[in-house]
Amino acid sequence: MADTVRFYMEEMLPEIRDLEQKGIFSKVELASIIKKREKFEYALKRRITKKADFLRYIEYEMNLEALRKKRRARMISDTKQSISDYAGPRRIFFIYKRCLTKFHGDISIWLQYISYAKTNSATRMLSKIFAQALQLHPSNAKLWILAAAWEWEENANIVAARTLLQRAIRLNTTTQSLWHEYFRLELVYIAKILARRQILGIDASASDKNTEDDTMDVDEEANTDNMIMLPTVTGEEFAAFKPDADDEDAKEGKEGKGKGKKASSKKSKQKKETATLTPEKAEALKTETNPVLRGDVAMIVYNNGIKEIPSDFGFRKGFLDIANSFIKPRPLQEDSIRIIYDSIAEDFSSLPEARALVARRPIDDAGVDTEGYAIAVAESVKEFWKACDEGKAEMWEKFVENMGAEHQKTQEENLKLYFSKTIDRIFAQAAKRKIHSEKLYLLQVNWIMTSSDLPAEQVAKKALDVLAKGVQQHPESAELSVQQIRLCKTLDKAEQMSRLPAIFLGALKMHKEIFNIWREYIAFLMAAYKDDDMTKEQVEDALTEAIRITTTLLPQVTVERMQVDLIKRNVARWYLEWIKDVEGLDGLRRVYRQMMLKSLPDATFFLSCIELEKKLAEESSDKKDSDKAILALYDKAIQSDPKNEDIHLSHLKYLNDTHQIEKANSAIWRASKAVADSDAFTQRYRDMLEGRWEEPKFEAMDLEVDYSDEENEDDDNDDDAEEEEEDEAMEE
Repeated sequence: MADTVRFYMEEMLPEIRDLEQKGIFSKVELASIIKKREKFEYALKRRITKKADFLRYIEYEMNLEALRKKRRARMISDTKQSISDYAGPRRIFFIYKRCLTKFHGDISIWLQYISYAKTNSATRMLSKIFAQALQLHPSNAKLWILAAAWEWEENANIVAARTLLQRAIRLNTTTQSLWHEYFRLELVYIAKILARRQILGIDASASDKNTEDDTMDVDEEANTDNMIMLPTVTGEEFAAFKPDADDEDAKEGKEGKGKGKKASSKKSKQKKETATLTPEKAEALKTETNPVLRGDVAMIVYNNGIKEIPSDFGFRKGFLDIANSFIKPRPLQEDSIRIIYDSIAEDFSSLPEARALVARRPIDDAGVDTEGYAIAVAESVKEFWKACDEGKAEMWEKFVENMGAEHQKTQEENLKLYFSKTIDRIFAQAAKRKIHSEKLYLLQVNWIMTSSDLPAEQVAKKALDVLAKGVQQHPESAELSVQQIRLCKTLDKAEQMSRLPAIFLGALKMHKEIFNIWREYIAFLMAAYKDDDMTKEQVEDALTEAIRITTTLLPQVTVERMQVDLIKRNVARWYLEWIKDVEGLDGLRRVYRQMMLKSLPDATFFLSCIELEKKLAEESSDKKDSDKAILALYDKAIQSDPKNEDIHLSHLKYLNDTHQIEKANSAIWRASKAVADSDAFTQRYRDMLEGRWEEPKFEAMDLEVDYSDEENEDDDNDDDAEEEEEDEAMEE
């Protein structure tokens, strides 16, 4: 190992001498560089090599090379290249190569290697890198696409790019991105050729050419800003430049008879080289008749792709999105785009997304607020109505979404009115045919709220009438219930108190495990108490019943029930904080002791009580009583979750802060017996004593209800501002 490291270090000597002679680095800096490199080399030679050692070595060399280039740029007088100018990149390539010998399966390192080679314009090196990477990872689509993009964009080699993507597709026939990128490559190639022809004035129509005169004229009305025009040459000027036949014969005669055959053969060869383009060849080179420029190759890619992946609408739509992403020139002819639309309409006739895509084609082709936009809108609306006659609710939803999107895009008032009337008609027809879905109700409510010119309260009532029907037809929809509750909160107090209790009763009966409904309910209760719409006893009874319901919920066991823990933790915490603000410490203790008797709280509930007790203990005169209550709560929390190390550490931190050493020793012994790994817990305890452990917080989520006085409100705002400043500083 030492011999190999010594060999690598000795190879650096010419570079080190050159850096010293040029004065780029001092002797002290060079000694530090040598020492650092030696340390990295020994790290790479350890028995179990780590990827992080290679990456740290590469990062160091890149930073060193960037520093060398900056210092080298200041040395204006010395511009001669030497060994130190290329030794740095060569070493980085060598480290990458050694790293990939060990970790050739890591795609991220290959991508970094490729990126660095591109940055340094290492063309030959890139060819080898791509060959090695693709040989080891033939199923990685990203590597194939990068290789093809490099061949086309950097080397302008369309043949090599096609070959790479064809090989990739043969090995990965069901990889959608490869088909899409091959299709895009062909269209980019066509667009580039068409743009070049447009600049050169090729494929101009016959009407733009003046064939009666000998002069090559250009239509004055044509836009020639983006065209390189050929010079104007008259017939007389052309004749003046044309060599005289007699002079040529005389010249050939003077050269001698022996050279006659040679001259004639040379002349015939020149005639062949300057032969005019035949009409057949000229016709074949036109855009309309050339298969490549017409997009036939791209359509072959499309047809082969949909044969391999026939039943994926997203894959099919991807081709269309790529084709429509080109604005001018359009590489695909209208016939080819029609083929794609027709295949989508035929193969996905039962899919609402596909039907909507086909129906809005006239709008997409015309563009917003163009001359033919109104006609295109009428055609699309007709197609949408035809698709909606099948009665699928999803099709009606797509109809509304598309018309709403166009309503926002257009600036013409008559068109806006037309879209508004169409949307209203869609909802009316849907209600008449009784095909309202949950999403359709939500779309209708959103349309009412955003488009109506009525006063806000009337708009809210109109939307609530729609939501009431929606909740009645779809009682399982939590989103409809949440929308209904939030809209009710925009009404006046009398309307809220008359509507909300019944709405909450039905919503909580159907959606016990939806966190947002519980949050809205608790916020309603506390706002009602604040505005004297409910008494303290009524609110307390309602909150006690809420605790009874939430504690009976089963714990979360699946991702779908992740809100259950949030509900249990926050509803109890909201109750405790409210009673603390209303009755103080005595009320807090009374409530949480009742809750411990009537339900089975978890550890987070006890920790929340401890946090509240600690806050109130600072203001309390009876420190012993507070300490006794806090220790009792810690004991309950440990009993509920004895293996939780954070609870034990929080308990020990409190005992150390309050100088209860004997109890702390007893708590350490108790924790070491309870936790799963006593050694790891001991280390965490040492970190806690040294201030490297952060105690977890168990604060409730914001209710968006303010039931404190104005002074506390100002303090809270100041605290929030400070927290926002701290967050911004951390992000920076």
